[in-house]
Amino acid sequence: MRRIPERVVQDIVSRTDIVRIVGEYVRLEKRGSRWVGLCPFHNEKTPSFGVNEDRGFFYCFGCKKGGDAITFVKEIEKCGYVEALETLAEKAGVAISYEGDDDPEEARAAKERESLYELYERLAGTFRHFLVSDPRGAEALAYARRRALPDEVIASFRLGYAPAERSWLYRFLRGKSYSAEFLARSGLFSKKYPETSIFSDRLMFPIADARGRVVAFGGRLLRGDGPKYINSPETAIFKKHDTLFALPEAAQAMRTSSTAILCEGYMDAIAFHAAGVSNAVAPLGTSFTEQQAALLKRYASTLVLSFDSDGAGISAAERAIGIAEAKGLSARVLRIEGAKDPAEILEKKGPERLKKNAASTITCDDFILENAASRLRAGDSESKAEAFEYLFPFLAGLSSDIRRDSLMLAASSRLGADPASVRSDFLRFLDKGTIRRPAQAPVRTASDDFAPSADAELLAAIIANAELFEAARSEIGPADFDDEPLKDAFIVMEECFRSGDQQVAAVVERLTSAGLKEFILQRISDGAYSINPDRFVLDGVRRVKLRALEARKQRVVSRIREYDAERDGDELSLNDLLYEKMYLDGELTRIKEERHGRP
Repeated sequence: MRRIPERVVQDIVSRTDIVRIVGEYVRLEKRGSRWVGLCPFHNEKTPSFGVNEDRGFFYCFGCKKGGDAITFVKEIEKCGYVEALETLAEKAGVAISYEGDDDPEEARAAKERESLYELYERLAGTFRHFLVSDPRGAEALAYARRRALPDEVIASFRLGYAPAERSWLYRFLRGKSYSAEFLARSGLFSKKYPETSIFSDRLMFPIADARGRVVAFGGRLLRGDGPKYINSPETAIFKKHDTLFALPEAAQAMRTSSTAILCEGYMDAIAFHAAGVSNAVAPLGTSFTEQQAALLKRYASTLVLSFDSDGAGISAAERAIGIAEAKGLSARVLRIEGAKDPAEILEKKGPERLKKNAASTITCDDFILENAASRLRAGDSESKAEAFEYLFPFLAGLSSDIRRDSLMLAASSRLGADPASVRSDFLRFLDKGTIRRPAQAPVRTASDDFAPSADAELLAAIIANAELFEAARSEIGPADFDDEPLKDAFIVMEECFRSGDQQVAAVVERLTSAGLKEFILQRISDGAYSINPDRFVLDGVRRVKLRALEARKQRVVSRIREYDAERDGDELSLNDLLYEKMYLDGELTRIKEERHGRP
């Protein structure tokens, strides 16, 4: 497994400006020593989200999320630790090296991926040049404008044009020193005719991954025979089932609204963006997949399906509803009014009409009931049975009994059937083999093991004022705390002290208790330990030490009472225990006097 060495991690963190990173996603305003804004992780109207620039962490008082810049990128992009570091390194201009790259095959594959990223990025620029600056792209540019796409939208999506001459691209890339073997694996050329480009005389749509890197192309036919749209085949950097068109352009709007619009194709997604509806994406010439649903779940909680109003579009929407809800997305369906698809609305009725239409949605339950009702034929009992046969698989897939019962009653009323008979038929349908999945039990989290306490306050104060830890560690240790999360936290503080990295974000990130993390970040964000922290910590250390000494004394007193010379004599003498009690009495007296005598 590839790992980023700790020295590189520290270099990335030290060069990362958390305010700038968060500011790419959140509009921040300076208030005192903090930057505040609306939380990107939950919907709110009053800012409860803040960034502490000096200490290098963020925290939201509303949803309780918090951490350092790495945590922020992980949460906002829903990515892993290494990917978050790679993102921050790219922004900070830090060259990343990895451990665990000794495998020559993995090193070769990594190099090929980087070469493909470079190639596709270069080609996006080349195709763009042909569209806007070369006479050969004039017809393609005219087509895009005829579809009511403004020049700024054409530019933002980096639309391009692939020349009609099918051998041009091969000659061009060979002239740039790309090998024939590499080009054969690039996904740009025919397998049967290696020098023939799969894209020719087409309007080109660059397809980018979540990080904005071009990984593939889609091409729209402008004239002649052939499929209207074709896409790049899968390569080392492109898996069509895991990718969505317009994801980088839609990401921020999806986070802000917590809603994503899923269209059938490129032109529909771009049409929404042209109308100022910037949370639209599209699959890549295939049906909506579970992987794409999981990807969208990173950005939104609600999925609006905007498919064509024909039979194929309705069937695609029905299938997509099941996939979306299985991944935890709430699904709605957008009604297309007066046109076949969003691109046609933009072209014929303008952006304002499409923007207004984007708000015309119904629940997926209403959509399914409408489709079931459309199967009814007046006075035909068989058509009523057909309507319920259509409905039952959807009911069986629901994880909520309440929602299933509600929808079954609504369907009975709308379709004119007896609810008891419908339930009986549904149970027989289930008995035939369709088994619905039970709802999962809630998972116990680390925060269940944590309860706020005076000891937690002490550790939070020390973390907030790292210069006080050295004195505290000379008086107390992890064994002096009763709760396991606090014992673990003290050990983490010791490790960070020894490594020389006692930044709040660095310490908190290593804590194992989610509840303790949340507590510490909230208290520090409140400014709880900014006034006389030394006194607060000194009192806390004395209190913990007194408690530990009292507990130790009780154990010694118990052993003295139960002392048996024959049984215990070989281990220690009674005098040893008595001397230990005297020592503890002296320590307790000293600490109590210090507490009462403290100015």
